[in-house]
Amino acid sequence: MARKKNISVCVIGAGLIGKERLMSLRQLIKKGRKVEIAGIFDPYAPNKDEIAKEFNTKFFDSLDALFAGCPDWIFIATPHDDAVEIAKKALAKGFKVLVEKPLGRSYKEAKSVFDCTTKKNQLWVGFNYRFFDGIAAALKDIRQKKFGDLISLNILMGHGGNPKDKLGWKLDPVKAGGGCLIDPGVHLLDICQLIAKGKLEVMCGMPWKGFWKTGIEEETNLLLRFGKTAINFQVSIVKWASTFRMEINGTKKYGIVTGRNRSYGDQKYIIGEKWGWMKGGSQKDSEKEVLTSANTDSFTKEIEALLFGNQTKNSIKPCSGEEALAVMELLDRCRKILKLPV
Repeated sequence: MARKKNISVCVIGAGLIGKERLMSLRQLIKKGRKVEIAGIFDPYAPNKDEIAKEFNTKFFDSLDALFAGCPDWIFIATPHDDAVEIAKKALAKGFKVLVEKPLGRSYKEAKSVFDCTTKKNQLWVGFNYRFFDGIAAALKDIRQKKFGDLISLNILMGHGGNPKDKLGWKLDPVKAGGGCLIDPGVHLLDICQLIAKGKLEVMCGMPWKGFWKTGIEEETNLLLRFGKTAINFQVSIVKWASTFRMEINGTKKYGIVTGRNRSYGDQKYIIGEKWGWMKGGSQKDSEKEVLTSANTDSFTKEIEALLFGNQTKNSIKPCSGEEALAVMELLDRCRKILKLPV
């Protein structure tokens, strides 16, 4: 019997998220998964020799050289503006591509990337929040109707940030493509789309800016709805205290997911019964902790699901190109309500 070939992956971009992807691939190799890091391309990376040694691979001198190596997958982890053209080139050549969120800086740009696909299931987008343990468990419970009919969802995320943020590209309206609504906001929009299972209506909203003075929105508040369910949505990069909180309110139960990882604290997911206090004690005493997780392996879980498809019923799946395009269409509708550039 022929020995099964390793899945070869090249990574474009060796910055913060590129290294997360590289570490996750290495973790899968340690687990015995048939995958290999076939090379890295990043003309701006310092200490290329050290990085290559750390991940037992090599750096390519150009995109053409990387393409010539014919990897099975190309992972793109670059600033948003660079990712668009790189993804188009890789897709046009027939490679399977995972590009970090968002898929472009606008729906129009995302559509131009999607239109470069040459086959089904060729394009995927990195939304690793789907694979945070608390979020994934809550999404499964929603699908299984554990909360009853959904009344409302409150979802809040705020980056604490630091004074050096202005030196990076994420506050640049051209390179990033906008402010907090596109990053990290698309993560939350993706979660809302998964819950709504279809087109969300954008009711109203209000942006705020003025601290960093780069022209981007720095905090956004939105009201969304699907059917009879309301979604109160807030994302901020001027929150100062790193915060993540998702509250699910249903006719039978409620669920609360707090934290994310690192400065946000571990992610905790609790479920409370309707009128739980009637069983004795306080309502707080009636709540049950489903899990607490440091969420250190969300990238690994996402890549493993992408490459090996080891999915069980109701499990969370990676974000397809079609789903990411729908998120970008929702993003543009939110921008119009907020009177932000589209």
